[in-house]
Amino acid sequence: MILYLDTSAFVPTLIEEPTSQLCGRLWDGADRLVTARLTYVEAAAALAMAERLDRISSEIHADAVGRLTEIWSEFDVVEFDEQLMVMAAEAAHRHRLRGYDAVHCAAASRIAGDGVVAASGDGRLLDAWWSEENRRCRHECRAGG
Repeated sequence: MILYLDTSAFVPTLIEEPTSQLCGRLWDGADRLVTARLTYVEAAAALAMAERLDRISSEIHADAVGRLTEIWSEFDVVEFDEQLMVMAAEAAHRHRLRGYDAVHCAAASRIAGDGVVAASGDGRLLDAWWSEENRRCRHECRAGG
């Protein structure tokens, strides 16, 4: 299985959250891990926010940031190039997504195909990704692909 994780599915692998066990099982079951370059920055920001809000201690924050840096190399990273920028802008409009969610939608759509699972804690983002998948499949069927 190829697993695309957005930030909300990645952070629970770094710190204890209600979805940590589920995200961990998905991670462990994946043959390939994929995310957008944006995820690193979003994860670091989420960890910093958790510390500021006293959801995690400074020690847990430091450990989580160390783990983020350590395991980042396990990801195949979708780069934010011009094509992804355009895809994300279109997805933002089509699905009424925030900018960073549109980037994740476009990045997951870029690697879409059999055996790809997209993980997110955001139902709206998952709905958008599903819609993009159906749109792509309809286009390929009409084109004879």
